[in-house]
Formats: sequence, C-alpha cells, structure tokens
Amino acid sequence: MSACLANMGLLWVVSALYFFCSSQANAENVHMTTVFVLPIDPSMFNWTLNGNGDHFSYRPSLLNAPDLPPWIHYVYSNRHRSGFLYGVPPRDQTDVELEIVGLNRETYETRRHVVHVNVIEKTNPARFEVALKVDNLNVEDLFDAARLARLLDVFRKRLWRESEPDLHLTFLASAVYLGARRPLRPTEEEGVVLRVGSANGFSVALLELQEEVRPLWRVGPSCPRDFKRTTVDRLFREEGFALDWCAFRLLEEDWDRVDDPTSQPSPSSSRRPAASVGAANSKGQPWNGVGGVDDVHKTRIDQDEDIWMVVPSKQGVPQRSYAREFIFSILVPTLALLVLVVILSLLLCFHHEGMDDVSSEYFESVFDIFEDYLRSKRIDETPAVQMVQYEAVHRATRTLRSLSSNRASPSPSLASSMTLPLSSSPRQTMDRGLLHPNPPPYSSSTTGRT
Repeated sequence: MSACLANMGLLWVVSALYFFCSSQANAENVHMTTVFVLPIDPSMFNWTLNGNGDHFSYRPSLLNAPDLPPWIHYVYSNRHRSGFLYGVPPRDQTDVELEIVGLNRETYETRRHVVHVNVIEKTNPARFEVALKVDNLNVEDLFDAARLARLLDVFRKRLWRESEPDLHLTFLASAVYLGARRPLRPTEEEGVVLRVGSANGFSVALLELQEEVRPLWRVGPSCPRDFKRTTVDRLFREEGFALDWCAFRLLEEDWDRVDDPTSQPSPSSSRRPAASVGAANSKGQPWNGVGGVDDVHKTRIDQDEDIWMVVPSKQGVPQRSYAREFIFSILVPTLALLVLVVILSLLLCFHHEGMDDVSSEYFESVFDIFEDYLRSKRIDETPAVQMVQYEAVHRATRTLRSLSSNRASPSPSLASSMTLPLSSSPRQTMDRGLLHPNPPPYSSSTTGRT
C-alpha cells in the first residue's frame, strides 16, 4: 500500500514538473514601457510548412475573452507570411495570458495555443524620448531586426551618442491607427509613428534639430511627403527612412507626475516636450535634467497634447448640434411664407371692390382667338386638290338648283319652243333638259338605201 502511494506521489510530482516546464516554455517575458514583438507562425502549432504558408490564419485574444487588451495589437504580414503581436506594456501592468487559435484553410483544422506574457518592470526606464514619423514604412517593416538596428544606429552613432548603451524602442504604431489618412496609392506605405528612448539626456545636436524644425509645428502634426528637409535628413535617407519633420519631437519625463505617488502614469500623459538648446550648459554638454529647472520651464514649448500620442476614440469625437441649421433651413422659410400669405389675404379682402372685373371680357377674347386659330388651322391643313373638287361640286349644285327652279315655273314662249315631238328619244329628252341643240336630221339618200 505504501509503495502504491509512493508511486502516485512520484507521478504527481512528474506531472507538475511537466506542466511547469511546458508553461515556462510558452511564456514570454516583456518589459514595461518597451516595445515587444511576438511572431506567430505554423511552428507554434506544430504544423509543417508546405508551400508558401498562405493558407494559415490566426486569431489572438485574451484567454477566455473575445479580444486583445488595448496595449497589444495584431497584424498579419504577407511578406513574412506570419502574424505578429506587438505593443508596449504600461506601468503597473500585471501578467496576462493570451489564447491564439490557428486555422489551416486547406484542411480546416484548428489548433489552440496559450501564451503566458510575464510583464517585468524595467529597472532603468527611458526618461528622454525622440518621437518620429516615418512615411515610407509599415509596422511590419520594423519587425525586421536589421532595419530597426539601422534606424537606431543613426542616433547612436550620429545624433545621440550618449544613448548608445540603452537606446531602445518605446512606442510603435501605425499612422493610420492613430488617425492619419490612408495613402491615395495602395502601393504606398501607411507610415509608422515610433519613439526611441534612453535614460541619458539629449545631445546638443538633437536640441538644435528641434529648434530647426520648430517652425514646422505651425503647419500641423503631419506634413506632406518631402515637404521640408532638414540638415540631417540625408543621414536617414541614406539608411532608407523618409521622416516627416513636422512630427519630430523631443520628449522628457514629467517630474511632477513621477513624484506624485497618487497619479496614474500613462505612455502619453507622463511626457512633455523637451527644453530648447538654451538649456545645455556652456561646455556644450547635454542637459541631463539636473539643475536649471526654472530656465527649462521658461524655454520649453507649450504642453500641447500631440495627436500622435493619443489613440482616437469614439468618445473623444465632438458632438455637433444641428439646432441652428434646423432653424435656418426650415423655420425661417416657413415664417416668410406665412407673412406673404397674410399680406396677400389682406390685399384681396380690403381692395376687392375697387378692382375692375375684366375676367368675362378676357375669357371671351380668349375663346374668339381660339376659334380663329382652329379655323385657320383647318384651312391650312386642307389640300389644294380637295378645295378644287369642293368648288366644282359647289358650282354644279348651284346650277342644278337654278334649273330646277326654272322648270317649276316656265314662261309661255319657252314652253312652246320646248314642245317635243312624239318620236323623241330619251337621249334627246335628256339633252333638251340640259339645253343641248338637237342633232341634224338623217339625209334622204341614207333612208332610200335602207
């Protein structure tokens, strides 16, 4: 019995060690205020990659939840044929568990994978940051370690050599996600808004660069591509980066919020624009935040909220009232119509007796004009041949009527001359009736021969 219990205890310990090791194998350690990137590929689900891998799709979310937390974003890259989870853990963020569901669209097989994200507090967080907007990149382009290293080397080796030990990426998001418009050409990149930070102070070169681009801030938070180039623009273009200098900012940690233990810091609200180049000391050393606080507060720019630091939300959209438009478009025309109706009614009521009623004469003249018009139109539409025939028939009718009247009351002389012989033929009678002369008599030679 004791041996059985010992075996069961040993089995329980082995199972616990197995689950602990498997959970640690699926765990990801991320640091606060630092960008992390977690790739998702078929190997995470123990799938063999046959072909190009386009038939795999992924859906990440919180464990037992329908969506991701607001500080984690997901994007699928057709170029890498993989999905990527990226984001910046805020301060005081606890550990989270993510559930990733993979789908093979060829076999319709689904698999589930759970990732434990361990959020670790960064021992030496970045107090000084440089905000940039790169127009010719997408978010997935910076997942390439070599390209990101080229961008950081521009600061570490040229502009901000003091940040070489700890320069890192502190913010990364798509410009479209932050409220920018999509490019007109689908082949163009959307643009990327990012921040690089370090615990060391800004260099004089960066402070001078901020003074150079300060007049561009009046244009807006973003400028058209190739709107303005600075003296250091060639350093970035040699590495393949086209910067929007209207979005260039130097940000530093807000001491008031850091010293206040009751404040709730956030990646955007705990930053303020850095001081101008006048804050550097006379030896040309970078300003590290020690001393000269009053001068810094006098020379720094206004603490306006940068749109690239805040994600737009539906609650932040201002509500517009349409009451004024309703009054001017409906009520004003209605009132004007009522005033005109009242004035017209008063005129018709009080001035009706002095007005001459010429309506009957007017309508009679209208009917006369209409009858004349129909008569002229009928005459114009009657053909000429029909008019000739009608005139001939009308003339014959008048002749017959006159003859009939003469026959009804003949004179004595006309009656004696119109006495017909008994041997008259019907033709002769008809000819006499028509006043035709009698034919000549037959000759005697013709009668004797017969």
